[in-house]
Amino acid sequence: MDSTPEVGREGRGRRSITREDVMTAAEVAEMLGMPVSTVYELARRGELPSARLGRTVRFLRESVEERLRGE
Repeated sequence: MDSTPEVGREGRGRRSITREDVMTAAEVAEMLGMPVSTVYELARRGELPSARLGRTVRFLRESVEERLRGE
């Protein structure tokens, strides 16, 4: 059984997650032009999808870009 995480949506091809697909809060803050604390608050409220990995929070680039486009 392959335990490699995958990204994608229903109907699209699935592929493995790469480092380029995952962003830190600082990277998201820079991309969205807002403070890092706001990124964490949006994640806490569920307005910006995120995942906790131990003590860190990570974001999928695709989700952040969708937010930029207003989707």
